[in-house]
Amino acid sequence: MQTYIKPSELKGKLETLISLNKPTFIWGASGIGKSEIIAKVAEKLDYNLIDVRVSLLDPVDLRGVPSVENGITKWNPPVFLPREGDKTSILFLDELPHGSPSVQNALFQLIRDRQIGEYKLPDSTIIISAGNRVSDRVGANKINGALANRFVHLHLEADVDDFCHYALSDGDFEPNIVAFIRYRPELLFDFNKDSVAWASPRAWESVSDIGKANKQNLQDLALVGGCVGDSVAVEFCAFMGMVNSLPDVSEIIKNPETYEVSEDPSVLYALTGALAVRANASNFDAIITYMTREEMSNEFAVLCVKDAVTRNPQLTKTKTYVDFVTKFEDLI
Repeated sequence: MQTYIKPSELKGKLETLISLNKPTFIWGASGIGKSEIIAKVAEKLDYNLIDVRVSLLDPVDLRGVPSVENGITKWNPPVFLPREGDKTSILFLDELPHGSPSVQNALFQLIRDRQIGEYKLPDSTIIISAGNRVSDRVGANKINGALANRFVHLHLEADVDDFCHYALSDGDFEPNIVAFIRYRPELLFDFNKDSVAWASPRAWESVSDIGKANKQNLQDLALVGGCVGDSVAVEFCAFMGMVNSLPDVSEIIKNPETYEVSEDPSVLYALTGALAVRANASNFDAIITYMTREEMSNEFAVLCVKDAVTRNPQLTKTKTYVDFVTKFEDLI
């Protein structure tokens, strides 16, 4: 049975392996954030990130081109490989399974011996690789067994809570995408081998970007479908149509004890997201009053509070939040 980790878990595990200078391979489907996480870890550690796309290399690109000095052939390593005295670096070999067998063989020497020909990798350089599995059906090859055995392997998968936390922490991300993913979590990642576009965290970020350009784009089947695929786009655009037909949530905030509670889950997810986005110290009590009504499932109240404090951490200092956590501590 394969052990999978969430994106939020990957950062800590990478930091541990980097401290031990263990070559690490991150496996995961396309679009779930492998490269972005590595970049953030490098930034946090203040390491230089050398991003090498293995799929674009030939074997000569690693060893370098020859020159002749005093009748002796000398190999000149490529400029992207670090030198002694450089800042501590992460050599990130991305898309390794897409590399040809001959390139993988050249990398085997670099990873095993930390050198190619006369070139030696500085002791401080950390090797991290990432790629897709053959089962992901995106053209990846099976990597050489001897090469694979040189790595510590981590298997990453998309996670709804991690995605929503990331999106809500970014003040510019379209909040209705979070509400939709809460409602249809299986559509955060929905690979379709018969489509050139499919739903993934990266694809949803593209949907958010086109929504920032024009809110009406979020109901444009062609634009949304171009990011996440047609079948998912139909559902999302229908969800957005429902969102746009909802009354202003300010009415809920004004009348939290009497405003009607819908029985439609899609409406409740949309309202939960909208209220979380609007939450501030002055209206948080009214929002919690509405979300904890007898007609409302506690699940939505917990989601609303979690998303609200993710967007606005200052809410955790309010009495309303403290009282809510005390009452629902078994659910949070």
